[in-house]
Amino acid sequence: MTASPGAGSLEQLLEGRSRRLRWLVLAVVLGCIAGLAAYVLTREFPARPGGLADDYRDFYAAGHLLAQGLSPYRLHLLQAAEQLALPYPGNNAVLDQFADPPLTAWLMVPLSGLPFWISYALFTVVGLAALLLTLTLLARDLGWRHTTTLAAAVVVSWIGLLGLLDGQFDALLFAAVAGSMLLAWHERPLAAGAVMGLILIKPTLLWPAPVFLCLALLPEAGRARRFALGFLAAALVWLGVSWTRLGPWWRELVQFSHSVAGHQPDLAGLPGLIPAAPRSWHLEAGLTSPATLALVALALVGMAVFGAWVLLSGDWRRVSPVGRICWAVGLPVALWLLVTPYAHPNDDLLLLPLFMLTVGRDARRVHGLGLGLSALVLALFLLIWPGRLLPWELGLALAVVLAPLLWQLRTDPRLTGFGAGTCLLCLALLPPVYAFHTLAVGLTPVAVLVLVVEGARTCWMEVGGAGTGPAYFQEPAPAGIARNPAGA
Repeated sequence: MTASPGAGSLEQLLEGRSRRLRWLVLAVVLGCIAGLAAYVLTREFPARPGGLADDYRDFYAAGHLLAQGLSPYRLHLLQAAEQLALPYPGNNAVLDQFADPPLTAWLMVPLSGLPFWISYALFTVVGLAALLLTLTLLARDLGWRHTTTLAAAVVVSWIGLLGLLDGQFDALLFAAVAGSMLLAWHERPLAAGAVMGLILIKPTLLWPAPVFLCLALLPEAGRARRFALGFLAAALVWLGVSWTRLGPWWRELVQFSHSVAGHQPDLAGLPGLIPAAPRSWHLEAGLTSPATLALVALALVGMAVFGAWVLLSGDWRRVSPVGRICWAVGLPVALWLLVTPYAHPNDDLLLLPLFMLTVGRDARRVHGLGLGLSALVLALFLLIWPGRLLPWELGLALAVVLAPLLWQLRTDPRLTGFGAGTCLLCLALLPPVYAFHTLAVGLTPVAVLVLVVEGARTCWMEVGGAGTGPAYFQEPAPAGIARNPAGA
């Protein structure tokens, strides 16, 4: 007997509609990402001030000065070297400063001997290759099957494309962190520590990574010691080649940090968003402002609590090395990027390990109705602030009404994709807001905040509850990094 067309349970009908809604919203998001990437690429040529390779020009000049035995921390020398590398009309006393460690300039010395555009192309190709390789291997070990789609989406997204076009180090920094995690759970802790030493290119962004990776290895003290030895060896080499330049670098960093908040509104941490928020009570975003110091203090307390949980709780003994290391590194790094006074949208590339854990393998936690609700909530947020089409008092009232409703519906299986969907939408759509001059303030901190909150909640549910995600996959075999873990 043939079933009638109307046969089937309500649950199956809702599941089918949820699946169609999921693909509809995801298609719109991917279309926006691809459209923004195409728009940017068509306007990056020919190169112009503030455009293609703008940051790389600064790094290239620093390497050129160091090769000649001169200090990259003397502004007039740096600006002269920049103009020699690629002439631009005028200079910017803040944006042209070189405030990175001497190691960054030393790494640029070989590239500074090449013509500028050849040097930039080589740097970009190496960074892109390292990003794609480590991202693919990391995703495989976390159970992702559609790694090519993930890698392509990351590269054309604003957080990936911006760093590559500007000539930033984010691709190499992500490769260092991801590569170190891969080596650590594949029983190569000494090499993992040495690779992690590359984060000393920008230690102000990534200092939590080696601390918490070592903490994650502590159940096996020998592995933790070998990791620490590898990292300390790399740090000693860095100190050896940079010793005479450390003092000038520190003075330049302090001066730069005090001035950056007033000159770069497109920052990725909450301190950059506070002055622009409605009813901010004229709070400042400087390095030593009370608001910044309070945020940093709260983040450090949160890291300490999280570290104690990782180290002391029996819940973590059930977690495989893959999940233990990835959660232990990803969450503190994201928490630090949320509160640091100086981070940009391209630095959010470093959030990918936490993002992959939060949305689940192949984004399986992003469900249709939950994702649709995420889109509505995000649109409402943009209308209220900073769009200001609706009064912010109305937004506060709606938040008071919606929060209990969402909390009541949190156990509804049709809405389980709300948190993961919000993470996906925010990270894909909010970072380019300021860059395209649609609003007077960047919204990247909102995306980071959403990911930190949902990532912390997901970690709590996975580790402290009945976890079924990547943290509970069988440990990948140490014979080959590219092999899939069992059950992936």
